[in-house]
Amino acid sequence: MLNAFRSSGRSKGTSILVWIILGLLVVGLTGFGLGGAVSGLASQNVARVNGEKIETATFVRLVDQQRQRLSQEFQRPITMAQAQLFGIDQQVLGQLVTQAALDDQMADLKISAGDAVVRDQLMATQAFQGVSGGFDQTAYDFFLRQSGLSAREYEDQLRKDAARTLLDVAVASGLQMPDVFGEAVLKYANEERRFSVVRLTEADLETPIEAPTDADLQAHYTANPDEYTAPETRIVSYAALTPAQLGNEIEITDEQIAALYDSRSETYARPELRVFDLIGFGTEAEAAEAKAAIEAGELTFDGLAESRGLTAADLSAGTVAAEDLGATAREVVFGAEGPGVLGPVQTDLGPSLYRLNAILAAQTQTLEDVREDLRTELAQDAALDELVDLIEPVEDLLAAGATLEEIAQETPLAFGELALTSDVGEGLAGDLAFRREAFEAEVGEERDLVELGEGGIAALRVERVDPPALRPYDEVADQVAADWRGAQISAALATQAAALKAALDEGRQLAPLAEELDLREMGPVTRRGQVDTDLPPDVLEQVFALEPRASTVIQDLDGALLVQITEVVPVDATDPANSEQLERLNGELSGALANSLFQAYAQMLVDGAEVSVNQQLIEDTLALYP
Repeated sequence: MLNAFRSSGRSKGTSILVWIILGLLVVGLTGFGLGGAVSGLASQNVARVNGEKIETATFVRLVDQQRQRLSQEFQRPITMAQAQLFGIDQQVLGQLVTQAALDDQMADLKISAGDAVVRDQLMATQAFQGVSGGFDQTAYDFFLRQSGLSAREYEDQLRKDAARTLLDVAVASGLQMPDVFGEAVLKYANEERRFSVVRLTEADLETPIEAPTDADLQAHYTANPDEYTAPETRIVSYAALTPAQLGNEIEITDEQIAALYDSRSETYARPELRVFDLIGFGTEAEAAEAKAAIEAGELTFDGLAESRGLTAADLSAGTVAAEDLGATAREVVFGAEGPGVLGPVQTDLGPSLYRLNAILAAQTQTLEDVREDLRTELAQDAALDELVDLIEPVEDLLAAGATLEEIAQETPLAFGELALTSDVGEGLAGDLAFRREAFEAEVGEERDLVELGEGGIAALRVERVDPPALRPYDEVADQVAADWRGAQISAALATQAAALKAALDEGRQLAPLAEELDLREMGPVTRRGQVDTDLPPDVLEQVFALEPRASTVIQDLDGALLVQITEVVPVDATDPANSEQLERLNGELSGALANSLFQAYAQMLVDGAEVSVNQQLIEDTLALYP
């Protein structure tokens, strides 16, 4: 990313020019990912399946969509290189190859969807519907611009999707899972059980654990080498610099902070907002009649919406400021003191009833409230600017053979050393780009400059690779002592729990046996139900594996559990109360069977197709992404 901003000998004025040019590039590339920057590459195809081509633009757009989804999931920007570590590019390629194989088969079978089918899909897409419910050309055009697609390209996609659906139906139609499967699943999922739980902890030990001898501890250490073995470790030297490091040294003036605050005044001064739903009517009389029925308790707002076939999304006006409403609606909605049904209100779309759901009070963040955040942001931006300027000098030093120590002496980069294992740490030890470089490097090899995930830069050298090794006893003596004691307590509690279980197996009752213990009654609960959070996560799995009245001992980190089944509540699949769920289950099972068959059919087509992939084009194209 930082390389994209580099300019030799750049001044501050040049920096502004670069940002302007970059902004224009972003506008030009929005929704398409690569645009003119890879026009030569985009004219090629990343793969071909028999006669079907997989275009570069399509592949890149889908990969970028998945990258953005990943960024939202991790709540931090994910670079394309990091996304590739998750295998996103190969997942998308696999999906497109499968689609291409299906499209090729449809061409052979002369299966196609007509214009009417495409038109119906466009008309039915909610995102393309206006306030009145009809097709909104403006919304459609906006979607196309955001997606980087022409109308023909998007409609061709719809046509192919519809045709694949036809092929799906042709392959899997008529499949029906026997009813006995649905009944079995219903019985399995809905069966309920009650059970008793006795928890035994160290406080319940009949005999306290005696202090261990040196021989006891040494024996435990010898018998459990895996517990005390250090993993393979890479000792890595580095010279690195992050925006946070630079930011602490950059002076930001009060004037700069105030200017940034003023430029965002609307952000920090939020007006009062109101959240409401609305339903429109043909006449004011109809609206008044509905309002009267609601006030009389004869009708609810939700019931009115349901009778008109309106969903929650259809009703919601979202979070609205007073200035977003017309004068009449503003007076009614913002004049109300609290939630309730308001109106009728005459609007541009006709008379309406409003349901006020919530009032969000106005909020104002003063300069002092956000001063430190703004200072940090300005410092980070300035630091990023300085980092950009450092890339070329550092790369030149690396190319000239300078060591990391020398680079740290001649530049602001800080020299350090860390130990990397398979466990992801914090800071550099947790940076994906740094870790990938470190684990790919040979011992002693000087590597290229790495751009870190948080905007920093680093160069590294692997000093040595230490293989897994048993730590000396003296180094882990305290851990061995704690582990030995834990093992002794666990074994003793398991023995006590086993003795209680033996008594239960002889027909004795649990309550008298556990009179002074922590006895709890649980259930009724299904296999997917929830129990107390302090119980082991697999307790229900073990509970449902037991026969009625049977018991078992479960060990966990806190001690031992004795569990006994007290009641099994079976399910009658023929009960009319279960008919709706049984019908849904049968439908889901039949659908799963049909989907599995179609997936197998699609894989058969892929296996029998001539597939060629331009892997070099894929790598060259994705390398252009930050």
